[in-house]
Amino acid sequence: MNQAARTFILVGLVVVILFAMRFLPTIYLGDNELRQVNILSDLLPETLSGTDSTEVLDIPEPPSVVASVPDTVVVYDSIDGVDTVIPRMIQPQTTPEGVTMIADYGQGQSGGMHHFYQQLARVKELNRPVRIAYFGDSFVEGDILSCDLREQLQTQFGGNGVGWVDCASQIYGFRQTVRHSFEGLREYEVVKRPFNAQVQSIAQRYFTIDGNRATFVYQGSKSRKHLNNWQKATFFFRTEDTITVATKMNSDTLVSDVIGGDGQLQTFTKHHPSMHKIIYSVSAASPKTYLYGVALESNQGIIVDNFSMRGSSGVTLGSIPSAVLREFAAQRPYDLIIFHFGLNVANEKVRNYSSYIHQMGSVIRHFKAAYPHTSILVVSMTDRDQRSMEGIHTMAGVESFVGYQQIMAANEQVAFFNLFQAMGGRESMKTLVDKGYANKDYTHISHAGGRRLATHLVKSLLAGFDIYKQQQP
Repeated sequence: MNQAARTFILVGLVVVILFAMRFLPTIYLGDNELRQVNILSDLLPETLSGTDSTEVLDIPEPPSVVASVPDTVVVYDSIDGVDTVIPRMIQPQTTPEGVTMIADYGQGQSGGMHHFYQQLARVKELNRPVRIAYFGDSFVEGDILSCDLREQLQTQFGGNGVGWVDCASQIYGFRQTVRHSFEGLREYEVVKRPFNAQVQSIAQRYFTIDGNRATFVYQGSKSRKHLNNWQKATFFFRTEDTITVATKMNSDTLVSDVIGGDGQLQTFTKHHPSMHKIIYSVSAASPKTYLYGVALESNQGIIVDNFSMRGSSGVTLGSIPSAVLREFAAQRPYDLIIFHFGLNVANEKVRNYSSYIHQMGSVIRHFKAAYPHTSILVVSMTDRDQRSMEGIHTMAGVESFVGYQQIMAANEQVAFFNLFQAMGGRESMKTLVDKGYANKDYTHISHAGGRRLATHLVKSLLAGFDIYKQQQP
């Protein structure tokens, strides 16, 4: 038998095996159901577990925001470093037209939106930028959505720079908001093995040097406003031994620094009135040297850090050691932390997500402990559609999942933004696909779609900020 025939037979066997796997029973790993193998999924409509578009869905009732709380609350003043008594945050009597309001279950307490709005009001008085950490899955991979949140807020409140960028990235060519190149780095991330959770960064990744030297380069981008230059570049790393870090800003001379280590999180900051490119070259590192990322930012204004992790449900954020989170809280404080997950959790066959919100609620408390004064916002899963015999409809399980996310936010006394509702509810993803704003998997959005969804979130943030200002003396 010649080589061509053997190859043909092998390919045929693989196709037959994959086709046969479609008829395997549902397989579970713990509480997680493995996705069914179906090599004809792009050709055949899916059967929605005996459901249709007229099914009465099991959607939990959204918890009420208004609770029995005192008329005044005690909040932390980040400038004076003292607690302050303020009137309780109340909900607006009327909702601005076209705006889905944030449900603030913090009600002025720690974890609610008050701290973030307070920082926005003082954005020109602070000695650092107001920072937002945006955690998500592949939905925001490549800085999609978060880049437009950043651009719109920087236009409103000032600031420039793309924020956090890992030392290396598998999607560096896809991300438009920074020009990034690197060599000599080995990447480790939480969704792959091996992975040492004890040395991970807040981005759930770390990098070691593969060879004698690692180089990583960042250049500004004109894909969005305010990204082409910045004033401060901060390199985050951890080492128990001395390393050499050579840096070159713009076309300046290369400068080498020898930096000692003690195993704690360290930063190395460079300042420039208008930096548009910076080169790092790290050498003389030991096996216990772990590199994380670089934050490119302005001295004031708004900064949004994108922390996307493909395939994540968000619960792995609980694996970040408390000591590591506290180190990052000290070195890189955030004023608003956003959790936006769901694509890897919502399932057409599942209606009860109690187990998930129990795990994700633990993650929220984990972050609250490290960032006790920071506002926390849960952004709901968006619409996700799939084909059926009746046409293209919202995947069963999505609306139930969004309802459970809102219950989780209420239980943890943090804020909740219903992005599913803001984008139009059922079949709104199909509308985005039809307009070219989303991919034909009816799950992920394009950069243009990200701009539309970010605008919904920005409108809601600004509407909440307006209410905050009206309540001030």
